[in-house]
Parts: sequence; C-alpha cells; structure tokens
Amino acid sequence: MKIKSVLSMGLVCSGLTVGGFTYINASAKYVGHNSTPTELRGTWYRYNGHNKWDIYKITKKSVKYNGYLLYSTSKGGSNKLFIKPLNKKVTGGSGVSYILNGHFKNDDTFGEFWLSHQKVNGHRVLKNYHLMGQYNVFTKSKVKYNYSYHKNSFKDIGR
Repeated sequence: MKIKSVLSMGLVCSGLTVGGFTYINASAKYVGHNSTPTELRGTWYRYNGHNKWDIYKITKKSVKYNGYLLYSTSKGGSNKLFIKPLNKKVTGGSGVSYILNGHFKNDDTFGEFWLSHQKVNGHRVLKNYHLMGQYNVFTKSKVKYNYSYHKNSFKDIGR
C-alpha cells in the first residue's frame, strides 16, 4: 500500500512538471486581413429620426451600408476589404479598433470600428469614429434613440 501511494505521488509530480513545461500561451489576437473580426459581424442599427435607421451589415467577406456594398474581398481598389487592426493603448485610447480598408488613408475610409464595452438593452454596441470627433453608436436592434455623440478627444476610440 505504501509503495502504491509513493508511486502515484511520483506520477502526479512528474505529470505536473511535464505539464508546466508544455504550457502554450493561447491568445485571441486578430491575424486575418481579408475577413472581418467575428466581434464586428452582424447587422447594426443607428436611429436617424422619423422611423429611419442607418444600417451596417458586416459579414465575414463584405461590409454594406444602407444596402450599398462598401467593401468586399471580391472588389479592388478602395472597395477592397482589407482589415487593419489598430492598438489604441499606444495612442491614448484603449483596446483595439479596426479600419475596414486599411490600405488607404483615413480620408478614404469610413473610420475606425470597435465593439464597445458600453451596453444598450443589455447588448454591447458597435462604435465608429470618423473625422472631427464624431462617434457613431450602432445597436443590434432597432432602438428609437440615437446614442451617437461628438467629443473632441481620441481617448474614447476603442472603448
């Protein structure tokens, strides 16, 4: 009995030692440039007044705005879908935002997109920053309130 307990204790210790050396650090860093991150995918709504909404439909290989195809992997030039992740911790914001056609300057894009930690009706919102301090806020459902705002600061990008 004593030999069995010593032997089993030795096997447990050796298993823990080997397991400690074979630890693999798995992170969810975005590496693909030709498909949208899963957190951004879906249909997103922003209330525009008078029972009208601006609608972004983001799929794995395309981005549509109000039914108009903006970016796609099958397009070329400025309409080519090329995702460029930006780490905002370096520039004063927090988290990661994405430019949807990252080969071009910000003037040729619809700005930066990110999934915010803020919630509306219990669901996180999609935010977009595009020139001159305009933050657009999109929800997963049609809500009759426009949560978009104007702020002369870059610190909200990626939050």
